[in-house]
Amino acid sequence: MDKLVYGVAGGAVLGFGLDFLRLPAFFRWLLFPAGCAALLYWLELPGVESAGVWALVGLGALWLASIAALWRLEAEREAGLNPVVKLLIAALGLAAVAMLGGATEVSHLAVALAAALFGFCIWNWPTSVFPYGAALLMGAGGALFLLAWIAALHNPSVSLPALAILLLVFFADLAARHLHLGDGRAARAAAPIMLAAVCCVPVLCAVALAHFL
Repeated sequence: MDKLVYGVAGGAVLGFGLDFLRLPAFFRWLLFPAGCAALLYWLELPGVESAGVWALVGLGALWLASIAALWRLEAEREAGLNPVVKLLIAALGLAAVAMLGGATEVSHLAVALAAALFGFCIWNWPTSVFPYGAALLMGAGGALFLLAWIAALHNPSVSLPALAILLLVFFADLAARHLHLGDGRAARAAAPIMLAAVCCVPVLCAVALAHFL
């Protein structure tokens, strides 16, 4: 848990650097997988150096899941509050799954992250005031992924299938697009709320699975 603070701070600083220097998207796509791999390796030191094959396969699966989520967040970079809404609902889902698995520290920190993201949403709804950039993506996203990794790797009672279902939150925009609300101002204001409702579907499934397993 001590590494969580440094990991989140490092992600936020790197993201701020990307935003400040206005580097092309190529650098973000290059930094995301490299940063996730470095964080995951550092989190599991020193045990990862002598880990078995199946342990490395598990770490690789966590890395791929995180890259998939980051890819979907980056794809929605210009879609207003959509990436923040996804992170918010995913953090709430992680908090519930972690609480059911007895990982209370992870649960409390996930709720704190969700509260911070909710405050950002309030400030930027219905009119965007603060831009969504790499600093928020890598700071908040890095915090969420680190908490999920800690829950998955260091809390055996946390349901891994439930955590896997939470990954669907980051693809919820693909389903929300079919709920066309129109092009008016009211429709644009309601879009993040509709996306949040769609994101809640996999979260409820994950919580139900964690409860019964």
